[in-house]
Amino acid sequence: MKYRILKFACVLFTVSIFTISCNTTNSSKNPPQLPPSESMSVDFSEMEAASNQSKAKLAESHFNTAVFASSIAKVILQANLAIPKALVTAAKAETPESINNSEWEWSYNTAANGQNFGVRLTATAESNDNVTWNFYVTNSAAGFDDELFFTGTSDYEATAGTWTYFDLQSGQQLSVVTWQRTDGSTSIELNVESDRNNNRGDSISYDFDGTVKTVVFIDVSEDETTTISYNTETLAGFIISPNYNEGAKSCWDGNLNNTTCSS
Repeated sequence: MKYRILKFACVLFTVSIFTISCNTTNSSKNPPQLPPSESMSVDFSEMEAASNQSKAKLAESHFNTAVFASSIAKVILQANLAIPKALVTAAKAETPESINNSEWEWSYNTAANGQNFGVRLTATAESNDNVTWNFYVTNSAAGFDDELFFTGTSDYEATAGTWTYFDLQSGQQLSVVTWQRTDGSTSIELNVESDRNNNRGDSISYDFDGTVKTVVFIDVSEDETTTISYNTETLAGFIISPNYNEGAKSCWDGNLNNTTCSS
């Protein structure tokens, strides 16, 4: 009887050790994957390149109107994301220091938008393998000393997450980004929460499924929604905007000429 109890206790102990080992999260191993810089940017390069070609010089064309509208959305995105994107990109060339089993720190210097920044990035892994990111910046010329610039969350493999940005002077929350990037597909949604550039309440959603890019820009102050979508391989696409062509869906073909929409 004692032998059976002892044997059972040994088996239970072994199972317990195995279970603890299996439940050990990534936080006790390697540092988490840094979120991609694509989580902070959109890419309209195909449209931009085509607009510089002679065949795109079409006055009052649907395509040119879409290029102009997308450039407005891009300006808003860059105003919110250009510097954070540069800081994340620079972090990828650095090696983090392990603070403990679930926290790492990157320290480096980089330049963005003509400014020099000292950056301290921390990553803290939670028990469920979610990661919290904090970017602190120092800029003696601007009077910033280890100020929180933006924070974020992601899964350990950096396939999805959020970013929240703050004004370095007031600490006011400026904008929030929700992103997802898997298997060549990217989804980003930016919500502006500050009136710093008169864009408070505006939002920009961007989706890229591998062949088609779609951007939806909501201008709250004008109560307008503009949708632009195009195929990256054929360049054919459409725009829907309340201030263009009476709000009707307006399409262009692979040669960037106006065409009848199929649906």
